[in-house]
Formats: sequence, C-alpha cells, structure tokens
Amino acid sequence: MPELDKAKNALIDLGWSEYESRTYSALVQLGKATASKIAKNSNVPPNRVYQILSKLSERGVVHTTEARGSATEYQATDPEKVLNAEQQSYIQKIEAAKEALVELAERKQDTEVPITYTIYGKRELSTYLVNTLAKTKSSVFIAVDTLIELRHREILKPLNKYAEAAGIEIKVLTTQRGVNDEYEKLVAKELDNSIGLKISEDEFATIFMVIDHEIMIYTAYGFKDEDHGEIDYYGIYTKDKKTTRLLEKSFEVAYDNAKFFRPEDIQREKEEKEAKVDKSDKSTTKGGEQKVVKGPTASSGPKLG
Repeated sequence: MPELDKAKNALIDLGWSEYESRTYSALVQLGKATASKIAKNSNVPPNRVYQILSKLSERGVVHTTEARGSATEYQATDPEKVLNAEQQSYIQKIEAAKEALVELAERKQDTEVPITYTIYGKRELSTYLVNTLAKTKSSVFIAVDTLIELRHREILKPLNKYAEAAGIEIKVLTTQRGVNDEYEKLVAKELDNSIGLKISEDEFATIFMVIDHEIMIYTAYGFKDEDHGEIDYYGIYTKDKKTTRLLEKSFEVAYDNAKFFRPEDIQREKEEKEAKVDKSDKSTTKGGEQKVVKGPTASSGPKLG
C-alpha cells in the first residue's frame, strides 16, 4: 500500500525504527486492532509485534482499549498529537545541542594558553603601551594616577588619534592629584573632547590599560631596583581574557563612581541627563486625551569635591 509505505518512511525519517514505523502506521489505518491483525497488516513478525506495541505504549503513541473476549485491542494516539509532541521534543534537542556546542566553543577559547609577559622599567612600559594601542579596534580604557604619565609614556598623541576614528570608545580615569599642576591640566586640555576624562576620589599608583576587552597592561611603581636603588615600574601584559575581564570590571566600577573634570565633559553629561528627562516627559495618550507625565527636574553637572 503506497499510503502505508509513505507514512512509514516519513516516521523513519524522524528517527523511528522500521518496525515502530510499520506498526504505528498500520494501526492508524486500522483504527482499532488486535496484535495479530496489526502484525498481518504491517508485515511485522508476530513474535516482535507485542514488544513493539509495548514500547509505543510507553511513549504514549499507542494505548489499549477494552478487550473483546480474550484478545486485547490497540488504538493509535491521534497522529497530530503525536507529531506535535515529536516536534517539541526535536526543538528541545536542538536547543540542548546548541547550548552544549556553544559552551564547548567557549571552553575551547578559555583553555587556550594565555599570553602573559612581565614588564620592567619605564622604557619597556612605554613600548608596550604604544604597541598595544596600535592594535585598538573598538575600545581603550586607561587609568593613570597623574595625567602627565600620558605624555611621559608617549600615548597622548596615539589616544587623540584613535579618538578621531569612528567607533572607538576611549575612557581615561585619573586621581585628584593627577590634575593638580599646570602641566597635568594642560594634558587634560590636549585630550580630544570625545575622550571621557574622569577624576576618582580614591588614590591609586598604577598605570592600567584595557584594549578591546581582550588585552590588558597593569603596572605599578614604587618598587626599588635592587641593583641601583632607584624607583621603577613593574607590571604585566596579558591576553588572558578572564584576567582582563576581571580588572576591566574594577575599572568600570571606579569610572562610574568618578566625576567628570573638564567643563565640556560636565556639559555633555548634563545634556545626556536632560535627554533622559525629556524621554520620561513624553506624553501618553489615554482615552483620546493627552496626559503629560512629568519626569524629574534635570540636575546640574557634577561638581568636584
């Protein structure tokens, strides 16, 4: 029977076994039937048909009806219900496979041997900072205890260069003493207006930079050179993503809690706050009438403590 073979082959394509497909298809066609009749119509060996019916029954695909005499009759569950359940099961399996493979791919990346180098001395630090900046594609986050370090480490000009490039986000964080003298204030003025310069109330004695959320340079100074007794820089360069993400989070927290320094940055922040207020002041229409919901009054830009 062409129809029976067509249904059987379709179920096989869904992952059913040959005998399961034959048995269910025959039973759908018969409506109700005994095991012997199902075996005859499905060409499933009689000694196997009970085993197949038992399996299909466990899956809810087949159920028994009231017996006639001594013979038990079987009936197929509605095909639409069966196939909807098959569809849901298949979707769940696809999602599970997708999740497992994504996790596997992420673990493969994380198991790559991280690249980490030790940085020693001002010259080497400057070289790493300049060369790493040259790899920038999307973002640069820098923390320096004094802004003059941007000039000393030869990264002021590269920062301004990348600030002019579209799509590159640059954030600079420094301390209050980092903008105290005239030279540091001059550096603040020289920084491109698109660079977000903020002042942290907390003091730190480090130079920290994250490029594209992947590469990090972290250095501290105040260590004495054992040979010459001079204060110098020590630090690390790493492409270890986990370490970079961890310290980048710390930078973001410190940056969010800091205050803008330059008048143009303060003004920009004020405008952004006012824009948010404008959104909250949008009119809402109800019952054909316009109801204005007023948002909070825009506050002035932050003031340095």
